[in-house]
Amino acid sequence: MELLNCQIVKLLREAGVQGEIVFTAPPKPEMGDLAFACFGLAKEWKMNPAEAAKKMESGIRNKELGVIEEVVAVGPYVNFFINAQWLARLVLAGVETQNFASVHLKPGKGKKIMVEFAHPNTHKPVHIGHLRNMITGDSLARILENQGHKVVRANYQGDVGMHIAKCLWGMSQIENVKIKMKNLVTIGEKAKFLGEAYAIGGQAFEKDAAAKKEIEALNNKIYNKDKSVWGLYKKTRKWSLDYFNYIYKKVGVKKFNRLYFESETFESGKRIVLAGLKKGIFKENQGAIIFEGSKYGLHDRVFISGKGLPTYEAKDQGLAALQFKEYHPNFIYHVVGKEQTDYFKVVFKALEFTLPESKDKEKHLVYGWVSLKEGKMSSRTGNVVLAEWLLDEVEKRIMEIMRDRETRLPAPAGEANGGQVRDREEIIRTVALAAVKYSMLKTGISNDIVFDFNESVSLSGDSGPYLLYIVARINSILRKSKVRKVFKVHKVSAESVVAEERKLLLDLARFDEVAREAGEEKDPSVIAKYLFGLAQAFNNFYQSCPVLDAEPAAQVFRLRLIKKVKEVMESGLVLLGIETVEEM
Repeated sequence: MELLNCQIVKLLREAGVQGEIVFTAPPKPEMGDLAFACFGLAKEWKMNPAEAAKKMESGIRNKELGVIEEVVAVGPYVNFFINAQWLARLVLAGVETQNFASVHLKPGKGKKIMVEFAHPNTHKPVHIGHLRNMITGDSLARILENQGHKVVRANYQGDVGMHIAKCLWGMSQIENVKIKMKNLVTIGEKAKFLGEAYAIGGQAFEKDAAAKKEIEALNNKIYNKDKSVWGLYKKTRKWSLDYFNYIYKKVGVKKFNRLYFESETFESGKRIVLAGLKKGIFKENQGAIIFEGSKYGLHDRVFISGKGLPTYEAKDQGLAALQFKEYHPNFIYHVVGKEQTDYFKVVFKALEFTLPESKDKEKHLVYGWVSLKEGKMSSRTGNVVLAEWLLDEVEKRIMEIMRDRETRLPAPAGEANGGQVRDREEIIRTVALAAVKYSMLKTGISNDIVFDFNESVSLSGDSGPYLLYIVARINSILRKSKVRKVFKVHKVSAESVVAEERKLLLDLARFDEVAREAGEEKDPSVIAKYLFGLAQAFNNFYQSCPVLDAEPAAQVFRLRLIKKVKEVMESGLVLLGIETVEEM
């Protein structure tokens, strides 16, 4: 599509258009394939937009149009009709000019970008906010890799801090705790136990002054690696990390290149702040050490507490120094909730002084909150909705839907081949994960999400299962086809391409452009919205254009067309971290 846009831009430039040129799609296919609005031009030429469009049409008609079949002024717009044969060859064969290859060049080659995401804290539950973080970060890394960037997947996990002390203190309040711990077998059981202990400690910390004092003392012991608590700390930390790895695998997150921990940054962070204190970067304030963000239109923040402990802000100084030392990234994108926006502004400003090479390279990629439409759930731990519970609940609902629709999934237990059961379960897990991921990604990354179970599992709406269903339907058509040489270039005259085919061709031609836009905007929803539109275009095509019953020439072309739809759908879904299934 970029090659086509360049040709039209050239025509418009030659006709006198200056400044930015933006194309839109006409409201009706019969009005054209691309439209250029003449409102800005009309002001420049001092005439009304419709007159400007007519003048533009006349000027372009005298030019060599190349792949443009027709130019028509419609009100304030100049509409362009693309040569259908050229478009079909561009999309289905990719054998146009050498310039076509430039559309597929990866503009980000040579850039090193660190995407830091997930960020769970040990000894605490993994909730649906973490789930959105994981899904978003993984998709963003895939999109940036697709652009040609060298992506480093990083994960900064909180394994020291007050939350650890709350959990270990909470464990001490559980009756027969040692016996209960010995009876914990699975990773899930251990994670659940830690979540319950953390809830006990968290509530006591807020309501009981004596408990708060004990938890603070315990926190100091953990930082100082006191023998009385260090063994228990290491054991329960491993429980959490094992559970995190289980969740990453369940969600389908690609392996991280580097796992960072607060335990490896708090000492270096403290040293950096103390060194900065001597240089005047930080200052003492009522026993604590702060950074005066107010000097830069921000707010002041504590980097070392009055008790001498480094805060998150100080740890982030140590983290940044470590990340730049190890990877020398061009950019670091921290995928973190919007509630931390002001926090990062101060941290990044402080880093400009403590680590000058980080200036303009540290970025906070804001994502919105997640809540449930159906309100309070019985599976909550405290007021947190667990990530694993959500995944399991969606799996149950997908299973019910597929059973009700009498799908062709492999039969459950009772059949001769036990492998069929695993296949059935795997399909359900894949479709359920697609439902969750797409629901998390189809909305703009910074927008809040109200997760709707019914909407997420729908097979006919704007959902992950619907997109998988479209791919499965195309697979079914291709399997039934007796035409085996659908990949041979098939020349199609402009007259033989109907509106629904033309719409698919135009949408397919936009894929590289959409993928690039998603990378530039750092927003996977750009791809999600495109895929839903492509799926709808396929549905309209399939309802109007017979494939297997078409005459031979049209059948070959249409088989090749839907095969391309399948390939683009699968490629787009991969960028979202979503796997497809052969049938549903």
